[in-house]
Amino acid sequence: MKIAVNLLPFREKLAGAGRYAQKIVSELIDMDKTNQYYLFISQNGKVNFPFEQSNVSFITAEFNPDSVVSRIFYEQFIFPFKLRELQPDIIFTPSVAVPALYKGRFFTTIHDIAYKRNKNKYPLIRKWYVDFVTRLAVKKSDIVFTVSNFSKKELSKEFGEGKEIIVTYNAVDENFFNHFSDTDKDNFRKKYNLPDKYFLYVGAIEPGKNLDKLFIAFAEFIKKNKSEYYLAITSGISWKENNLIRMIGQLNIKSNVIHLPYISEQELPLLYKCSTALAYLSSYEGFGLPVLEGMSAGIPVISSYSEAINEFSQGGIFSVDPDNINEIVETFELVVKNISVVKDRVEQAKSIAKKFNWRNSAQIILNQFNK
Repeated sequence: MKIAVNLLPFREKLAGAGRYAQKIVSELIDMDKTNQYYLFISQNGKVNFPFEQSNVSFITAEFNPDSVVSRIFYEQFIFPFKLRELQPDIIFTPSVAVPALYKGRFFTTIHDIAYKRNKNKYPLIRKWYVDFVTRLAVKKSDIVFTVSNFSKKELSKEFGEGKEIIVTYNAVDENFFNHFSDTDKDNFRKKYNLPDKYFLYVGAIEPGKNLDKLFIAFAEFIKKNKSEYYLAITSGISWKENNLIRMIGQLNIKSNVIHLPYISEQELPLLYKCSTALAYLSSYEGFGLPVLEGMSAGIPVISSYSEAINEFSQGGIFSVDPDNINEIVETFELVVKNISVVKDRVEQAKSIAKKFNWRNSAQIILNQFNK
């Protein structure tokens, strides 16, 4: 079979959906030596998909993936003509964006409906487009994949029970479970000028991630405990970040907040392992990949009460009300002071995290392709 894969949404810097696409496609290609894969991708995004197998062909799109308008135009008006030339048996889209002007067999991953549940999730144009392609994907796809039973339930509730929806969980690479020497950690800290004690946030810098509450709680924690802890932030995606940066100054925590560059996939496990704890207080998630990464890395994870996160974390994290500043501060204090409780929770979390595997999720998808 000819399988066209829509990787057009992905840039050089990957967020959660991009990581899912990267790992799922990698596993599919590694497992499947029979079918031919045609990867539609931007020049910038190609760096994340360095495949050289004989059954893989790249169809490179000449547009700027940082421009939402350029991507929408290519995806909806040029991509369909490319598909007509190729005549694939299957079009697999690992991140929702299907073309309206092409009829074919679509297999699509819809990660969540955060754009509906969180009104601040996206800028207006992107929100409109995500709504449009999500509805289109549900209507046109033979099979819809999603990343949690929570998201499956949300999709069924929003779009009706008629569509077959199959869960393909996120996972992490094995290097998150690896042991790194003190020398490795020291060298990493020196490279990025990191202190010994820092809380970590990994994820998009946007209103929907509840970063304002994180900053307020962190400021209160520092004030209350006269501590020398820092908050390190790394992200591949951001918008309206100026408001959040301004807030850091207003809270007088500018000297305690470290803005890191985008950290590569190879170095990301070290970023987690060198930290005191992950703080991830997003108000709505379809999964919450940084939480699973923190669990796998063997650090305490402080995260919001979330049905999707609770589904996979299974009690291995410290859950808080993301709007309750006192509860967040108290949990910060718990993870830095109560070593025995933290140790038990971390060991439990690592054991749980090992259950999630990219190959298992890719196999589910491949089985559907081959039916």
